[in-house]
Amino acid sequence: MTPEEQQKIKINLQEIAEILYKNTPVDNLQSFESVELSVREHLIETVAPEISGFFFTRRGEKVRVEKEP
Repeated sequence: MTPEEQQKIKINLQEIAEILYKNTPVDNLQSFESVELSVREHLIETVAPEISGFFFTRRGEKVRVEKEP
């Protein structure tokens, strides 16, 4: 990964973190444990499905993986 790519990732992750923070209940920001659990929940429910879609391809086309209920 180039330094430019690393910087781009850092900037985008900061923007994402701001969005996720705004969408986290205040009660979940009271302790390290509750913050960690909230971050994990956001990663599992929001971030991972979007990222994993880039790793699953069929005939060169991106395939969106729908999360199960």
